[in-house]
Amino acid sequence: MKSSYRSASLSLTLVSSCLLISVPALAQTPLKRALTAAKNGPVYSYDISYVTREMNAAGRINPSRPNGQRVKVSRPAKSTWSDDFKKAVKEIENGRYKGFWCSEMAKSIPASARLISQTATTATYAFKPLPDPDEKASKKFVKHLNGRVTVDKKAPAILAYSLTAPKSFKPAFVARITKFNLNTSCARAPDGRTYVKNSKVIVAGSAFGKSFNESTTRTHSRLKQASQ
Repeated sequence: MKSSYRSASLSLTLVSSCLLISVPALAQTPLKRALTAAKNGPVYSYDISYVTREMNAAGRINPSRPNGQRVKVSRPAKSTWSDDFKKAVKEIENGRYKGFWCSEMAKSIPASARLISQTATTATYAFKPLPDPDEKASKKFVKHLNGRVTVDKKAPAILAYSLTAPKSFKPAFVARITKFNLNTSCARAPDGRTYVKNSKVIVAGSAFGKSFNESTTRTHSRLKQASQ
C-alpha cells in the first residue's frame, strides 16, 4: 500500500514538474520571442536613400555624432532643399529617426496576432495593427489596415512586415484612401539584430477634391559600427 502511494505521489510530482516546464515554453511563441528580442547593441552609421516621384534623396546617418553632425546629405543640393526636407533632416539630427531598426514595428503588433503559416525557419502572423501611442491621428488610420509579420524561429527577430488596406476608407472628412500598401524587408546587422533594408509605401486616393497616387521607397545600406 505504501509502495503504491509513493508511486502515485511520484507520478503526480513528475506531471506537475512537466506542466511547470511546458506552460512557459508554450507561451514563448516565435512571435513573442521576436518581439522581446534584445534591442540594445552597437551603434551603426549607414547610408539612406529616400525616393518619391518628386524627390530622389540620399545621404549618410551617424547616430553617434553630436547634434548637427549626424546627417551628411549627398543629394539633393542644399540650395534646393524644401521646407519639408529641412524639417526631416532636423528630426534626424535631433535623434528622432525611428525608421532604421525593425524592432520599432513591434509596438504595432498585438498579442492576438494569429499564426497563418510557417516553415522550418520562419513563422508568419496576421494581425490588426495597434495605433502609435505618440500619434493620436494614427488610431483613425490603422483601424482600416491589416498587417502581416514574418519572424525568424531560430534567431528571434522580425524579418518582414506589411500593412494593407483591404478596401477604400476615409481617414478624415476631406480625404479618401483607395489604396494603401506598405511592405518592409529586413536584413541582419553584424550583431544579429534586424534593420529595415527596404521599405516601400504606395498610397492612392483623393483629398480636397484632388486625386493623388504616391510611391515612397526607403533603403538603408553599408552599415558600419560607429566609433564611440
